[in-house]
Amino acid sequence: MTEPSHRLWRLRKLHQSLDAEVRADGGEGAVLQLKLNGELTYTRQWPTRAEALADAASRRAELEREGWTFHW
Repeated sequence: MTEPSHRLWRLRKLHQSLDAEVRADGGEGAVLQLKLNGELTYTRQWPTRAEALADAASRRAELEREGWTFHW
């Protein structure tokens, strides 16, 4: 059975939304997923949850520099 996802953040820009979600992979690792308007656009499995969260934070910072804004 797949672990449920937990939304880390949502960014918005020009009527579009981008969600970052993380879920456990069944072991010590985690899977990071990005969904643009609800459609999966990026997924990566990381050996640890900390690495997945760091990836999400890095991507968020880059997107915010490009004009995306936080929206829960």
